[in-house]
Amino acid sequence: MSEAHQPRVAAQVALSLLEALRSVDSPGEKLENEVVARTIPRRLGLSEVVERQIELYREYARQGRKLSDEELADFTRLVKKRPDAARVFCEMGVKLAEKHMPGRKWWLPRVLRFRMVRRATRRTLRKLFGQRVGGFVSGTFSLEVSASPLVQLDSTGDACELVTGFCQRAVGMGVG
Repeated sequence: MSEAHQPRVAAQVALSLLEALRSVDSPGEKLENEVVARTIPRRLGLSEVVERQIELYREYARQGRKLSDEELADFTRLVKKRPDAARVFCEMGVKLAEKHMPGRKWWLPRVLRFRMVRRATRRTLRKLFGQRVGGFVSGTFSLEVSASPLVQLDSTGDACELVTGFCQRAVGMGVG
């Protein structure tokens, strides 16, 4: 079995992408008694298909199932077609960080909190994607993703917004 077909990406990644689609496509305000799925049918994130997929991948995540790189690429291609792809990927990263990153340790000095967040970010991204996603370079919190599988999936850089959203939320949660 080739490396691209081996399941190594956590189902939580696909689940977070689907939830981000739903979140981005949800209207900011809703009229009383409005059935959003009927009144805004062109928004993919609000479709019944996406809702069923969310339930399916929620179950896969609960079971600890893994996806292949090819399946991740299929999800990425689906989002890349959207004009707001970067926003969806960023929201996805935020959702992943909220589910997987530890909270703030107020009693630690700020510099140690940054170290803890760096370590937890590296470990969590590797666990979610089944491989190294990037590496930290000099500075307080600078993650380089030039050799990342996300760059290989999307050379425009929109998919890298996933890492941006993840890191921003991780720092906010862990450092303050």
